[in-house]
Amino acid sequence: MDMNAPDSPRIALGSALLAPWRSSRRSLHWLMLFLMLGCSLGAMAIGVYSSKPHWWLASTMVYCFSVGFAWAFWMPTMLLLAIDARRLRLPGMQRAAALGLWLYALPSLLLPVLVLGACGADMRYVAELVALAMAGGMAFVLLPRWCAMVIGFAPALGSGLHRLAHLPPWSDPRWLVWGMAALLVLLLIDALRWRQLLRSDADKELGFTSSMLLQLRRQGGTGGWNGLQQLDGGQLIRQRPDWMQPRANLGKVGPQSPVRALRVALGGWYMPKTLAGHLRATAPVLLPILLYIPVMAFMQAGEARHGHAVRSVLLSIGIGVVGWLGVFGGLMLAAMAALVIHQRWKRVNAELPLLALLPGLGDARACRHALLHAAFGAPVKAQLLLLACVLAAAIVMHLPPLAILLVALAQFAAIGAMAAQVLCTLGGRQLHMGVLAPIYVVLTVLFCLSTFVPLLGTDNHPWDGLAPLEHGLLACWVVLVAALLWLARRGWRGLLARPHPFLAN
Repeated sequence: MDMNAPDSPRIALGSALLAPWRSSRRSLHWLMLFLMLGCSLGAMAIGVYSSKPHWWLASTMVYCFSVGFAWAFWMPTMLLLAIDARRLRLPGMQRAAALGLWLYALPSLLLPVLVLGACGADMRYVAELVALAMAGGMAFVLLPRWCAMVIGFAPALGSGLHRLAHLPPWSDPRWLVWGMAALLVLLLIDALRWRQLLRSDADKELGFTSSMLLQLRRQGGTGGWNGLQQLDGGQLIRQRPDWMQPRANLGKVGPQSPVRALRVALGGWYMPKTLAGHLRATAPVLLPILLYIPVMAFMQAGEARHGHAVRSVLLSIGIGVVGWLGVFGGLMLAAMAALVIHQRWKRVNAELPLLALLPGLGDARACRHALLHAAFGAPVKAQLLLLACVLAAAIVMHLPPLAILLVALAQFAAIGAMAAQVLCTLGGRQLHMGVLAPIYVVLTVLFCLSTFVPLLGTDNHPWDGLAPLEHGLLACWVVLVAALLWLARRGWRGLLARPHPFLAN
């Protein structure tokens, strides 16, 4: 199809409708399909089984989650298509991308308004909330990365503003005025950033000044599971500002310390670093955590009793450590450690076999021991440090023993998943995405349930079905650990059968 020719309205409309499907991968399409379907079913279930007068507000929030995700990670890909079309001097394709944005915005907004409005919902609230989710999702990926970090604290800041400024609640008609003002600001930001990214040299934007959309494009993150295999750790590090660049520690690297030499060869976060280097490398994680404490204090501002406010802040920090840091920290550590090994052993070049000639490795058995020590040493220590923080927060929160056991099992399972994947890579028994994807999906679901379900016991009115659910989770962990042990054994036998471990897959 010639995108430069003066197309008929029918052809132009078809190109606009196909624009988001052409600018993203098939895996993202399936993800969005399941997410939209699941959230729609959840919104309908709330409408059927809820007896509260404002049930439609909860249904709208559930739908807003899916539409916000779509307008953050799927619809903005049309901007990437428009940028490429502008550089290639294809104005027809550029117009199709812009038109497609409007063609998908109208049904995303009108469909929930008409359906929920027919069921008795206030159509003004539904329209405004859905529009805010769409504009907010778009702004999240178009704004620079440091703005995206601030947007992540928006719910907590909004809760604090409700107490300090006495803002009206969601169901109050006065909220429509505040919501309309916020919507106009977001739409203006989206329009200005779209125009700016379209006309500027976006490839030169790096680090925290680059938009989230361009970061995801460089990392392959808009393409789904396979994009994780295309991450370049060196490129990600170079995108950071100078004060966040890690400093390597090359002391004691040589034949007397083959493990440190292998860590230098592996690179990435395996690289030995000084204390300042570790702080610089972990700055993207530590800075949000340090910001979390004053944000939670601001969120609890205005409480009648100071002691109650302090307790709420400490409880929120404990929930944040046990919940978000435990879940995302544990899973990311496991995935990134296995990913570095996967990338090194995937490249077919002379670099990997030359590692077998490093002085000090010794025979095949000593070589395997040094490689396993280098591959597992740093990740396992980081996981155990994270486990200590999570257990300390769980004990301070006075969680029951079974809940603490589930939280600990989740972290040990992350270590097991990392070990199984690394051993299979080193042993030449490479796990395909058809195997890895279900493992990480099940691991993520069990991780979230085992981390957040015990937190239900911290409420003033604990749930009665908490104990049976915790025993069911314990049984699921036993099955998953058995599967990971089988995979690890399979990788270990493959590693023993190899003449030396430095063979590309």
